[in-house]
Amino acid sequence: MHYPRAVIERMLKRSNMRVSKKAVEEFGVLLEEITADIAAEAAATARQAKRKTVLIEDVKKAVRLIR
Repeated sequence: MHYPRAVIERMLKRSNMRVSKKAVEEFGVLLEEITADIAAEAAATARQAKRKTVLIEDVKKAVRLIR
């Protein structure tokens, strides 16, 4: 999964700072890693509950665990 560069740039520009292309790329990599970690944790939570479907509660729990 790749986030479009324009989306990342829009998020970063909310800080009212200019952002280099390399910084945008690095944020993209980090976003992908964080998203993958959350998805894996949420899937594990669903499996533990003997479900094949990841629910919003699983995602919220994953975010709490990863923080």
